[in-house]
Amino acid sequence: MIYRGRAPLRVSFAGGGTDLSPYVDEHGGVVLSATIDRYAYASLRLRSDHRIHVRSLDFDSVLDTPVGDPLHFDGNLDLIKGCLRRLVADENSYGTGIEFFLETDAPPGSGLGASSALVVAVIGALMEWRQLPLSKYQIAQQAWEIERKDVRIAGGLQDQYAAAFGGFNLIEFHGTDNVVVNPLRIDPATIRELQYNMILVFTGSTREGSKLIDHQVQGYVDRKAGVADALHEMKALTIEAKDALLKGRLEDFAQLLHHEWEAKQKVAASVTTERLNDMYAESRRLGVIGGKVSGAGGGGFMLLYCPFDRKAGVIDRMKEMGGEVYPVAFEPEGMQHWTRVENP
Repeated sequence: MIYRGRAPLRVSFAGGGTDLSPYVDEHGGVVLSATIDRYAYASLRLRSDHRIHVRSLDFDSVLDTPVGDPLHFDGNLDLIKGCLRRLVADENSYGTGIEFFLETDAPPGSGLGASSALVVAVIGALMEWRQLPLSKYQIAQQAWEIERKDVRIAGGLQDQYAAAFGGFNLIEFHGTDNVVVNPLRIDPATIRELQYNMILVFTGSTREGSKLIDHQVQGYVDRKAGVADALHEMKALTIEAKDALLKGRLEDFAQLLHHEWEAKQKVAASVTTERLNDMYAESRRLGVIGGKVSGAGGGGFMLLYCPFDRKAGVIDRMKEMGGEVYPVAFEPEGMQHWTRVENP
Protein backbone atom coordinates (compact mmCIF):
# COMPACT_ATOMS: atom_id res chain seq x y z
CA MET A 1 0.00 0.00 0.00
CA ILE A 2 1.02 3.57 -0.67
CA TYR A 3 -0.68 6.28 1.39
CA ARG A 4 -0.60 9.67 -0.27
CA GLY A 5 -1.31 13.25 0.74
CA ARG A 6 -1.46 16.18 -1.66
CA ALA A 7 -1.90 19.82 -0.67
CA PRO A 8 -2.11 22.84 -2.99
CA LEU A 9 0.19 25.84 -2.93
CA ARG A 10 -1.34 29.30 -2.77
CA VAL A 11 -1.09 32.86 -3.97
CA SER A 12 -1.74 35.52 -1.37
CA PHE A 13 -3.54 38.50 -2.88
CA ALA A 14 -3.71 40.76 0.17
CA GLY A 15 -3.22 40.87 3.93
CA GLY A 16 -0.11 38.72 4.22
CA GLY A 17 1.83 39.95 7.24
CA THR A 18 -1.24 40.88 9.28
CA ASP A 19 -1.30 37.20 10.38
CA LEU A 20 2.04 37.54 12.19
CA SER A 21 2.41 37.80 15.95
CA PRO A 22 2.36 40.08 17.85
CA TYR A 23 0.32 42.22 15.43
CA VAL A 24 -2.34 39.54 14.96
CA ASP A 25 -2.66 39.08 18.74
CA GLU A 26 -3.16 42.79 19.32
CA HIS A 27 -5.22 43.82 16.29
CA GLY A 28 -6.35 40.66 14.47
CA GLY A 29 -5.50 39.97 10.85
CA VAL A 30 -7.15 39.10 7.57
CA VAL A 31 -5.81 37.51 4.37
CA LEU A 32 -7.31 37.03 0.91
CA SER A 33 -5.78 34.07 -0.91
CA ALA A 34 -6.44 31.32 -3.43
CA THR A 35 -4.89 27.93 -4.03
CA ILE A 36 -3.35 27.07 -7.39
CA ASP A 37 -2.64 23.94 -9.40
CA ARG A 38 0.81 23.43 -7.91
CA TYR A 39 1.11 20.94 -5.10
CA ALA A 40 3.13 19.41 -2.30
CA TYR A 41 3.09 15.61 -2.26
CA ALA A 42 3.81 13.12 0.51
CA SER A 43 3.88 9.38 -0.21
CA LEU A 44 4.12 6.91 2.67
CA ARG A 45 4.92 3.23 2.32
CA LEU A 46 5.40 0.60 5.03
CA ARG A 47 8.62 -1.38 5.29
CA SER A 48 9.58 -4.43 7.32
CA ASP A 49 12.91 -3.33 8.84
CA HIS A 50 11.51 -1.12 11.64
CA ARG A 51 13.27 1.96 10.35
CA ILE A 52 12.02 5.41 9.44
CA HIS A 53 13.33 6.52 6.05
CA VAL A 54 12.46 9.94 4.61
CA ARG A 55 13.65 11.34 1.30
CA SER A 56 13.02 14.94 0.25
CA LEU A 57 13.49 15.52 -3.46
CA ASP A 58 13.36 19.31 -3.00
CA PHE A 59 16.13 19.54 -0.42
CA ASP A 60 18.01 16.44 -1.61
CA SER A 61 17.88 15.36 2.03
CA VAL A 62 17.56 11.93 3.61
CA LEU A 63 16.60 10.83 7.11
CA ASP A 64 17.22 7.24 8.16
CA THR A 65 16.75 6.18 11.78
CA PRO A 66 15.43 3.18 13.72
CA VAL A 67 11.83 3.27 14.90
CA GLY A 68 11.92 4.26 18.56
CA ASP A 69 14.99 6.46 18.39
CA PRO A 70 14.32 10.06 19.50
CA LEU A 71 13.49 12.38 16.61
CA HIS A 72 15.60 15.38 17.57
CA PHE A 73 15.23 18.68 15.75
CA ASP A 74 18.66 19.20 14.20
CA GLY A 75 17.93 21.01 10.95
CA ASN A 76 17.45 17.87 8.86
CA LEU A 77 13.80 17.38 7.83
CA ASP A 78 12.60 18.75 11.17
CA LEU A 79 9.09 19.47 9.88
CA ILE A 80 8.61 15.79 9.03
CA LYS A 81 9.95 14.79 12.43
CA GLY A 82 7.45 17.19 13.97
CA CYS A 83 4.59 15.52 12.11
CA LEU A 84 5.71 12.07 13.28
CA ARG A 85 6.19 13.22 16.87
CA ARG A 86 2.65 14.59 17.00
CA LEU A 87 0.69 12.06 14.95
CA VAL A 88 2.57 8.82 15.64
CA ALA A 89 3.08 9.24 19.34
CA ASP A 90 5.09 6.16 20.36
CA GLU A 91 7.07 3.23 19.01
CA ASN A 92 4.14 0.81 19.33
CA SER A 93 2.05 3.01 17.03
CA TYR A 94 4.30 2.17 14.09
CA GLY A 95 4.14 -1.62 14.22
CA THR A 96 6.61 -1.63 11.35
CA GLY A 97 8.96 0.67 9.51
CA ILE A 98 7.87 3.46 7.19
CA GLU A 99 9.33 5.45 4.33
CA PHE A 100 8.29 8.87 3.06
CA PHE A 101 8.92 10.41 -0.36
CA LEU A 102 8.37 14.18 -0.46
CA GLU A 103 8.27 16.69 -3.30
CA THR A 104 6.70 20.02 -4.22
CA ASP A 105 5.91 21.80 -7.48
CA ALA A 106 7.82 24.93 -6.41
CA PRO A 107 11.20 25.45 -4.78
CA PRO A 108 11.43 26.23 -1.07
CA GLY A 109 11.42 29.99 -0.52
CA SER A 110 9.20 30.59 -3.56
CA GLY A 111 6.59 32.59 -1.66
CA LEU A 112 3.80 30.13 -2.52
CA GLY A 113 3.50 28.53 0.91
CA ALA A 114 5.29 25.35 -0.17
CA SER A 115 6.71 24.40 3.23
CA SER A 116 3.35 24.64 4.97
CA ALA A 117 1.63 22.79 2.14
CA LEU A 118 4.16 20.00 2.53
CA VAL A 119 3.42 19.70 6.25
CA VAL A 120 -0.30 19.53 5.46
CA ALA A 121 0.37 16.85 2.81
CA VAL A 122 2.41 14.79 5.30
CA ILE A 123 -0.43 15.05 7.82
CA GLY A 124 -2.76 13.87 5.06
CA ALA A 125 -0.65 10.79 4.33
CA LEU A 126 -0.46 9.97 8.04
CA MET A 127 -4.22 10.45 8.35
CA GLU A 128 -4.76 7.99 5.51
CA TRP A 129 -2.43 5.41 7.08
CA ARG A 130 -3.63 5.79 10.66
CA GLN A 131 -7.28 6.56 9.76
CA LEU A 132 -7.21 9.75 11.81
CA PRO A 133 -10.50 11.71 11.76
CA LEU A 134 -9.18 15.28 11.63
CA SER A 135 -11.25 18.21 10.37
CA LYS A 136 -9.79 20.84 8.06
CA TYR A 137 -9.47 23.22 10.98
CA GLN A 138 -7.68 20.57 13.04
CA ILE A 139 -5.31 19.78 10.16
CA ALA A 140 -4.40 23.44 9.73
CA GLN A 141 -3.98 24.01 13.48
CA GLN A 142 -1.76 20.92 13.81
CA ALA A 143 0.37 22.06 10.87
CA TRP A 144 0.71 25.56 12.33
CA GLU A 145 1.72 24.23 15.76
CA ILE A 146 4.28 21.87 14.21
CA GLU A 147 5.90 24.68 12.22
CA ARG A 148 5.65 27.55 14.65
CA LYS A 149 5.64 25.99 18.13
CA ASP A 150 7.52 22.70 17.74
CA VAL A 151 10.14 23.46 15.08
CA ARG A 152 9.98 27.20 15.83
CA ILE A 153 10.10 28.47 12.25
CA ALA A 154 9.02 32.09 12.04
CA GLY A 155 5.87 32.74 10.05
CA GLY A 156 2.19 33.47 10.04
CA LEU A 157 -1.04 31.50 10.01
CA GLN A 158 -2.38 31.79 6.50
CA ASP A 159 -0.49 29.07 4.60
CA GLN A 160 -1.66 26.07 6.64
CA TYR A 161 -5.32 27.09 6.38
CA ALA A 162 -5.07 27.79 2.63
CA ALA A 163 -3.54 24.34 2.02
CA ALA A 164 -6.08 22.51 4.20
CA PHE A 165 -9.21 24.25 2.85
CA GLY A 166 -8.32 25.14 -0.74
CA GLY A 167 -10.12 27.54 -3.07
CA PHE A 168 -10.66 31.30 -2.70
CA ASN A 169 -10.90 32.32 0.95
CA LEU A 170 -11.04 35.35 3.16
CA ILE A 171 -9.29 34.11 6.29
CA GLU A 172 -9.85 36.03 9.53
CA PHE A 173 -7.39 35.74 12.40
CA HIS A 174 -8.68 36.73 15.83
CA GLY A 175 -5.36 35.96 17.48
CA THR A 176 -3.58 32.66 16.83
CA ASP A 177 -6.20 30.42 18.44
CA ASN A 178 -9.31 31.68 16.68
CA VAL A 179 -9.22 31.44 12.89
CA VAL A 180 -12.28 31.66 10.64
CA VAL A 181 -12.06 30.58 6.99
CA ASN A 182 -14.69 32.21 4.78
CA PRO A 183 -14.96 30.45 1.39
CA LEU A 184 -15.84 32.97 -1.32
CA ARG A 185 -18.59 32.23 -3.85
CA ILE A 186 -17.04 33.91 -6.88
CA ASP A 187 -18.74 33.80 -10.25
CA PRO A 188 -17.01 31.09 -12.35
CA ALA A 189 -16.73 33.54 -15.24
CA THR A 190 -14.83 35.92 -12.97
CA ILE A 191 -12.43 33.13 -11.98
CA ARG A 192 -11.86 32.21 -15.63
CA GLU A 193 -11.18 35.86 -16.52
CA LEU A 194 -8.84 36.25 -13.56
CA GLN A 195 -6.91 33.15 -14.58
CA TYR A 196 -6.61 34.36 -18.16
CA ASN A 197 -5.26 37.78 -17.19
CA MET A 198 -2.87 36.72 -14.44
CA ILE A 199 0.68 35.49 -14.83
CA LEU A 200 3.19 34.15 -12.34
CA VAL A 201 6.78 35.24 -12.78
CA PHE A 202 9.51 33.36 -10.98
CA THR A 203 12.06 36.10 -10.38
CA GLY A 204 15.01 33.75 -10.52
CA SER A 205 15.78 33.80 -6.81
CA THR A 206 14.33 32.32 -3.65
CA ARG A 207 14.66 33.66 -0.14
CA GLU A 208 14.65 32.44 3.45
CA GLY A 209 11.18 33.52 4.48
CA SER A 210 11.80 33.26 8.22
CA LYS A 211 14.53 35.95 8.12
CA LEU A 212 12.32 38.31 6.13
CA ILE A 213 9.49 37.71 8.58
CA ASP A 214 11.82 38.47 11.50
CA HIS A 215 12.57 41.85 9.90
CA GLN A 216 8.87 42.61 9.45
CA VAL A 217 7.99 41.60 13.00
CA GLN A 218 10.88 43.57 14.48
CA GLY A 219 9.73 46.76 12.81
CA TYR A 220 6.35 46.40 14.47
CA VAL A 221 7.78 45.41 17.86
CA ASP A 222 10.15 48.38 17.80
CA ARG A 223 7.22 50.66 16.94
CA LYS A 224 9.05 51.81 13.84
CA ALA A 225 7.28 54.80 12.29
CA GLY A 226 4.65 53.83 9.75
CA VAL A 227 4.75 50.06 10.24
CA ALA A 228 1.53 49.67 12.25
CA ASP A 229 -0.28 52.10 9.95
CA ALA A 230 0.89 50.10 6.91
CA LEU A 231 -0.46 46.88 8.43
CA HIS A 232 -3.78 48.56 9.22
CA GLU A 233 -3.92 49.81 5.63
CA MET A 234 -3.23 46.31 4.30
CA LYS A 235 -6.17 44.95 6.27
CA ALA A 236 -8.49 47.60 4.84
CA LEU A 237 -7.23 46.94 1.30
CA THR A 238 -7.83 43.20 1.81
CA ILE A 239 -11.53 43.79 2.47
CA GLU A 240 -11.74 46.09 -0.56
CA ALA A 241 -10.02 43.46 -2.72
CA LYS A 242 -12.46 40.80 -1.51
CA ASP A 243 -15.42 43.01 -2.42
CA ALA A 244 -14.00 43.77 -5.87
CA LEU A 245 -13.41 40.09 -6.53
CA LEU A 246 -16.91 39.06 -5.46
CA LYS A 247 -18.44 41.76 -7.69
CA GLY A 248 -16.26 40.89 -10.69
CA ARG A 249 -14.49 44.28 -10.78
CA LEU A 250 -11.17 42.80 -11.82
CA GLU A 251 -9.46 46.02 -12.92
CA ASP A 252 -10.23 47.50 -9.50
CA PHE A 253 -8.99 44.28 -7.92
CA ALA A 254 -5.71 44.62 -9.83
CA GLN A 255 -5.27 48.21 -8.71
CA LEU A 256 -5.80 47.10 -5.12
CA LEU A 257 -3.04 44.50 -5.55
CA HIS A 258 -0.76 47.37 -6.53
CA HIS A 259 -1.73 49.43 -3.49
CA GLU A 260 -1.30 46.39 -1.26
CA TRP A 261 2.24 45.89 -2.58
CA GLU A 262 3.03 49.57 -1.94
CA ALA A 263 1.75 49.25 1.64
CA LYS A 264 3.69 46.01 2.19
CA GLN A 265 6.96 47.75 1.32
CA LYS A 266 6.41 50.18 4.21
CA VAL A 267 6.56 47.31 6.69
CA ALA A 268 10.22 46.40 6.06
CA ALA A 269 12.88 47.35 3.50
CA SER A 270 13.73 43.66 2.97
CA VAL A 271 10.31 43.01 1.42
CA THR A 272 11.68 44.09 -1.95
CA THR A 273 14.99 44.34 -3.81
CA GLU A 274 16.30 46.51 -6.61
CA ARG A 275 15.79 43.65 -9.04
CA LEU A 276 12.17 43.11 -7.97
CA ASN A 277 11.50 46.83 -8.23
CA ASP A 278 12.96 46.94 -11.74
CA MET A 279 10.94 43.94 -12.93
CA TYR A 280 7.71 45.24 -11.43
CA ALA A 281 8.19 48.77 -12.78
CA GLU A 282 8.93 47.41 -16.24
CA SER A 283 5.83 45.20 -16.17
CA ARG A 284 3.71 48.22 -15.22
CA ARG A 285 5.25 50.27 -18.02
CA LEU A 286 4.20 47.57 -20.47
CA GLY A 287 0.59 47.41 -19.30
CA VAL A 288 0.30 45.44 -16.06
CA ILE A 289 -2.42 47.05 -13.93
CA GLY A 290 -1.26 45.69 -10.61
CA GLY A 291 0.57 42.90 -8.88
CA LYS A 292 2.76 41.95 -5.95
CA VAL A 293 5.44 39.56 -4.82
CA SER A 294 3.82 36.52 -3.24
CA GLY A 295 4.59 35.58 0.34
CA ALA A 296 7.00 37.48 2.59
CA GLY A 297 8.70 39.13 -0.39
CA GLY A 298 12.39 39.43 -1.17
CA GLY A 299 12.23 37.01 -4.12
CA GLY A 300 10.31 34.00 -5.33
CA PHE A 301 7.19 34.48 -7.44
CA MET A 302 5.64 37.74 -8.60
CA LEU A 303 1.91 37.76 -9.35
CA LEU A 304 0.80 40.15 -12.11
CA TYR A 305 -2.61 41.12 -13.52
CA CYS A 306 -2.14 41.95 -17.18
CA PRO A 307 -4.81 42.76 -19.79
CA PHE A 308 -4.86 40.02 -22.41
CA ASP A 309 -3.70 42.27 -25.26
CA ARG A 310 -0.59 43.28 -23.29
CA LYS A 311 0.41 39.84 -22.01
CA ALA A 312 2.72 38.88 -24.86
CA GLY A 313 4.88 41.97 -24.46
CA VAL A 314 5.03 41.62 -20.69
CA ILE A 315 5.92 37.93 -20.88
CA ASP A 316 8.71 38.54 -23.40
CA ARG A 317 10.20 41.33 -21.30
CA MET A 318 10.04 39.36 -18.04
CA LYS A 319 11.91 36.52 -19.75
CA GLU A 320 14.51 38.99 -21.07
CA MET A 321 15.02 40.16 -17.49
CA GLY A 322 15.69 36.60 -16.33
CA GLY A 323 12.23 35.64 -15.11
CA GLU A 324 10.41 32.39 -15.76
CA VAL A 325 6.76 32.97 -16.69
CA TYR A 326 3.88 30.60 -15.91
CA PRO A 327 0.12 30.74 -16.43
CA VAL A 328 -2.17 30.74 -13.40
CA ALA A 329 -4.79 28.07 -12.79
CA PHE A 330 -6.75 27.97 -9.55
CA GLU A 331 -7.39 24.82 -7.52
CA PRO A 332 -10.78 24.67 -5.78
CA GLU A 333 -9.94 21.79 -3.43
CA GLY A 334 -7.74 21.66 -0.37
CA MET A 335 -5.61 18.77 0.87
CA GLN A 336 -6.57 15.36 -0.48
CA HIS A 337 -5.44 11.95 0.77
CA TRP A 338 -5.89 8.48 -0.68
CA THR A 339 -4.52 4.92 -0.81
CA ARG A 340 -2.87 3.28 -3.79
CA VAL A 341 -2.61 -0.51 -3.96
CA GLU A 342 0.75 -1.44 -5.47
CA ASN A 343 1.07 -4.15 -8.07
CA PRO A 344 2.34 -7.42 -6.57
